[in-house]
Parts: sequence; structure tokens; C-alpha cells
Amino acid sequence: MAQKKPLRERIREAGGLYLYINTRLIKYAGPAARGPYGPRAEPPCGHCGRPKDEHIPGPDGGLRCPEGAGADA
Repeated sequence: MAQKKPLRERIREAGGLYLYINTRLIKYAGPAARGPYGPRAEPPCGHCGRPKDEHIPGPDGGLRCPEGAGADA
């Protein structure tokens, strides 16, 4: 049976301790989650932070933040 290389050599070949641990972790946990917004593709309002589909259409065609949510968007 073939001998495993010492840990120090395996870490060196991987490119350092960080890369060694990162590749091992990805094997077990999978890749990182994508995006902070979940299934929603549209980013939230920059003024109040609420989803844009909760906003009210204004008379000038723009969107207004919902009541009690902050300034006009």
C-alpha cells in the first residue's frame, strides 16, 4: 500500500494553508451561497430598504416609499 505524503507536503503543494483548508472545506460543504437577496433578483430600495414592489407609483411616474418607510425614492 502506498504511503500518504506528510501533511506539510500536501499543504505546500496546494499553495499554502489557506488554499488547502478552503479546498477541503468546499469538498464537504459545497460552494458558497449566491447573493444576499434570496430568490428576488431586484435589489431593495436605497432609501428605505424595502422591496420595490411594495412602493407606490407617484404622479410623475417614479416610485414613492411606503407610508412610514422613509423619504421618497
